[in-house]
Amino acid sequence: MATKLKVITDLPPVNWEDFIKSHPNRSIALDGYVIGPSKFIKNEHLVMANFNHHEGVDRLSTRATCAQILLAVRQDLVDVFKDKRNEVDFTVFVNDCDQDVCLSWFILNNYWICQQTINPLINRLVHIEDMMDTCSGAYPFSIDMPIMKQVAWIFEPYTQFRISGQIENKNNRAFKNVIYDVERRIHEHILGKGKSISLDVAYEKIGGGNNWSMVIEKGFDARTAMMSNGIKAFISVRNRPDGKYTYSIGKLSNFFPFDLEHLYKALNEAEKGIDKWGGSNTIGGSPRTTGSNLTPDQVQLIINDYNK
Repeated sequence: MATKLKVITDLPPVNWEDFIKSHPNRSIALDGYVIGPSKFIKNEHLVMANFNHHEGVDRLSTRATCAQILLAVRQDLVDVFKDKRNEVDFTVFVNDCDQDVCLSWFILNNYWICQQTINPLINRLVHIEDMMDTCSGAYPFSIDMPIMKQVAWIFEPYTQFRISGQIENKNNRAFKNVIYDVERRIHEHILGKGKSISLDVAYEKIGGGNNWSMVIEKGFDARTAMMSNGIKAFISVRNRPDGKYTYSIGKLSNFFPFDLEHLYKALNEAEKGIDKWGGSNTIGGSPRTTGSNLTPDQVQLIINDYNK
């Protein structure tokens, strides 16, 4: 078996056409590496796939990337990525190391564990991540549930990586190490050797406007507390080492009147960069690679001007 992981954080996401032209045969893109909805192509020359639930989709109606991957693996995805020797051979391309990416990689790299539908620990883990990611990290699971504390431990390498600010350094090796660390913890979890940690729900409100808040997420599970405190739409701010900013923009209910897709356009007009703000109709953010030149005050003014 030849499964390879390629992390590329210093280039903007590519479109599907450029992906199939510029990347090797038997490539799989995950969770925003390729812009746009999931796609698959197989012909006499190549086989390629993109699994995504960000741009160009209705978030509520689209499974998280890990849930798409689990279903695809159980529908014989791996078989079409076999080489002439009938051996599994594919390369996975990512530009992030979040929970969805980590779990998707685990499923692909350990497909023989996940192919059987009677696999309650994998099924439960994917279901929880699917619900959390679909709902911008704030599905109303109780933080006191034992499984939520187990999940917090599984993904701790990523949450610490993000909260510490190391994620903004865009070091490909560091991103890959996070993915491998989470993969190891998933193995320990399904073998009954996993651990539990308490969720960290701390956040600070630093601004906002009509029906939305600007926050600093101090704990990775802050959005659960935000939802409990009545925050339905938010901008989350992180400082970058280069003096720019990383923003997450979202709403915790698909039915809340906070039009993200129009806000992306307004923010891109102000940003004037090659890499763009974007995402789905419930969660998105600033340019993944270059970050944003806009200060929190400027972002607040743009949103409040649009959201009068």
